[in-house]
Amino acid sequence: MKHHISKFLKSLAIFFIGFPVFYIVLAAALYDIPFNKCVGVLLSPFYYGVSLCVVFVGYGFWEMKRWSWYLFLLSQVFIGYENAILVNGYAESHHKILIFIVGSLLQIGLVFRVAREVRVPYFFPRIRWWESNPMYRLSVPVNLDWKLDKSLDGEILDLSLVGCFIKLRADLAENEHLVLKFNIYGYELKCEGKVVWCAQSAVTHPKGIGVKFNILTRTQRRSLRVISRKLKKVSKLYRTSRYLMSQEEFLKNLKLIEGEKSLEMDSKTVTF
Repeated sequence: MKHHISKFLKSLAIFFIGFPVFYIVLAAALYDIPFNKCVGVLLSPFYYGVSLCVVFVGYGFWEMKRWSWYLFLLSQVFIGYENAILVNGYAESHHKILIFIVGSLLQIGLVFRVAREVRVPYFFPRIRWWESNPMYRLSVPVNLDWKLDKSLDGEILDLSLVGCFIKLRADLAENEHLVLKFNIYGYELKCEGKVVWCAQSAVTHPKGIGVKFNILTRTQRRSLRVISRKLKKVSKLYRTSRYLMSQEEFLKNLKLIEGEKSLEMDSKTVTF
């Protein structure tokens, strides 16, 4: 299991893995399908094909595989077609058309919800990936220990609670394991990660790698949360979504924010 998978995707993956059982139970209850007709559905080759496709989607979500997003879209088409078959030949409910329409709308909503889970704005244009945590733009030097005796220097341009983008001149392959060492706003961090995608230099972004952190210690997670809160505080005021901010500039802006808040508190106290 991937420890950084969201609770929503985790629950959805479990549901999809158990789809062959869950689906027939829900379909029988909603469409009022008699037991003998349920047996007919279970003996249908198409039902097994749909179930196999959805189970693979569940596995892909659980393991956070890129291909699962595209297989998920295909599976929703198959499920919609299976629902149409049930409505036409098996359902005995008086509201079967209404239930089919509501189910189709729920499927569309599910597609948009999952799309939010697998999109990360590392750079513009957006890149699909398994991350919903906000990422903040900054500029922080980082040292990478690569393999046994190799070391590289790069620059972190985006940072979130579970990953970062590193501007790097060297070429690294996907799934390469790294040890990252960087100092950000007084916090010394050393964590392991894996290269999940590589970017070549373009107009919209520099050459570099997207790294997902491995399992973090409690101290590392706490430090990243504190850093993330500080970044959020500055980015909200200065709208830094497409603007790189150095540590010195960040601390200066943070002091300005804190100074403004203290002045507001003083003025409220005097007014009172």
